[in-house]
Amino acid sequence: MVDVDEAAPADIVDRLLWQDAQQMLGRHLATGRDGRCVRCGWRWPCSARRLAERADAVSRRPWREVWTVRHDLNSLPAAMTDRARAVRNHNQRRYDD
Repeated sequence: MVDVDEAAPADIVDRLLWQDAQQMLGRHLATGRDGRCVRCGWRWPCSARRLAERADAVSRRPWREVWTVRHDLNSLPAAMTDRARAVRNHNQRRYDD
């Protein structure tokens, strides 16, 4: 359960995202002697820690700056994005008719 009474810094735009990030940062806080996260056992910094750090940073920015067009498509091969565009156009034509 999220504690809504927790005081957030003045620069926080998305309070709920910031609170979630703080919880996750607190859980994935330390590394063991073996260089792994003591919480999840993955190599430090674990993916949960990196995600929490990103969420903390994003919670301080206006949503219009962080809401972006599908970044995951930027890493796909061109042929796959061309196929996705063709499927989207095909589906759009079906709805327009």
